[in-house]
Amino acid sequence: MSEVRKSLLKKQELVASYKEKLEKSQGFVVFFNFQGIDALPFSELRAKVRATKGEIVVGRNTLLYRAFEQTPLVDHRDLFVGPSAALFAYEDVVSTTKTLVEFLKETFDKDYKEKIKGGLLNNKFITPEDVIALAELPSREELIAKLMGVLMAPVTQLAMTLKAVPQKLVMTLKAIEEQKS
Repeated sequence: MSEVRKSLLKKQELVASYKEKLEKSQGFVVFFNFQGIDALPFSELRAKVRATKGEIVVGRNTLLYRAFEQTPLVDHRDLFVGPSAALFAYEDVVSTTKTLVEFLKETFDKDYKEKIKGGLLNNKFITPEDVIALAELPSREELIAKLMGVLMAPVTQLAMTLKAVPQKLVMTLKAIEEQKS
């Protein structure tokens, strides 16, 4: 097999793997410019993203573009210019996005917004502003905790009310006993 043929097969495999990642992430991907991030911090970012059940892929723009040709990103060719990395989230989109945005804030301070290119959420195009807004939402765990608090409040209040009735009775009986003695 010739070198050209091997190279073409390798590129086709990469494009197919990007498409699989998009499917696995249920139509979620964020593109960002990784220029200016050193290797060690970038490796640490990848580890943090993996901990949130996500993945960062650095690829050639032409191959990334080919992988996303069947999505709304085909109309946003500007996403595939310059150094590009793709963030995929396989479970909690918010916490994975939050991890990326916080890292970019720490690394680039006020210029972090310029590093976010945009992406897809449920196979719909999202702007860099949408990505930042998504990162500011409470995580799934925070929402579950709030929901549990809301659900538990009436139960707790009922328990306290039921506990108060016998307490008042005992206190009243004690007061009567003290008056008689």
